Amino acid sequence: MKLKNIFCTIFAAFFLLAFSGAAAFADVLVEPDNKFYRNVSRECEYIEWRSYEVLEDSDLLESPLDRKTNGSIKSGETVQVGFTYTDHTGEIWGCCSFFDSDRQDGWVKMTGLSEIYSVFTFLDEHESELKDYSGELDEYIPKEKVVLWNYPFSEGYVIIKAERWYTRETYPFTNEIADKCWTDENGNIWIYSGRWAAKLENGCNEYWDNFWVFLPAPEATDLSSFGYDISANEGLAVSGQLITEQDAKAAYNSAVNSLNSGRRSTYILPLCLSLGAASISAVMIKLMKKKN
Repeated sequence: MKLKNIFCTIFAAFFLLAFSGAAAFADVLVEPDNKFYRNVSRECEYIEWRSYEVLEDSDLLESPLDRKTNGSIKSGETVQVGFTYTDHTGEIWGCCSFFDSDRQDGWVKMTGLSEIYSVFTFLDEHESELKDYSGELDEYIPKEKVVLWNYPFSEGYVIIKAERWYTRETYPFTNEIADKCWTDENGNIWIYSGRWAAKLENGCNEYWDNFWVFLPAPEATDLSSFGYDISANEGLAVSGQLITEQDAKAAYNSAVNSLNSGRRSTYILPLCLSLGAASISAVMIKLMKKKN
């Protein structure tokens, strides 16, 4: 009985370490599957995983420093780029990755790509206008739901049910609920978080990365009463410019696909730790048996 208790304690400790919440391993970074990247990763800039439209047919290079190709990309295609490399001439290269595909990752000049508008584009444009979060949502208790917007004035959003929402008092982690605030031209505040946490019925948490909450009406999906017409036929109002509905949907779908791919990778490390825990426990039990 004593040996069984020791085993349970050891395994439980490793299990909790591996799966104590995605927050512990939320920052596991998805990286390109490319030899050149692995050799120069410290020289590459991480730009978040963003979706780009290919402007012209191009070869995908194994390395920006040679002409060996890993295939090609076609004009109009959408690719994912998370890291860039600047060569000795000042040319910036992006490593295109293909999630859920057997295509090889490869490098292409960034001048041959056009970024599809996303939350990261918005953050780049308004970086100087962002303020630190100071508790605006700490005490908020929703009645029915909370709407998480892709970015201010976007068409896309997700809905979190009220019973799944955390207040500051019940928030499971030591960090703040949110990260930044942004005030739009009408004086309304939007709250941004790189990771929102929501409760699951089994006591675990689900996470939503890089979304916004509209502070004056966190439960509203129709913001027309606040002077916003974000579903107008002529386009969607985004940061002082208009983009087409087709472009907005393409950006949303690409962002979801990229996010889902990244989330799957965050479970690789916990799985390895869990398997390691089982192996270590088995070895220790054998040693204990020999000793006894």
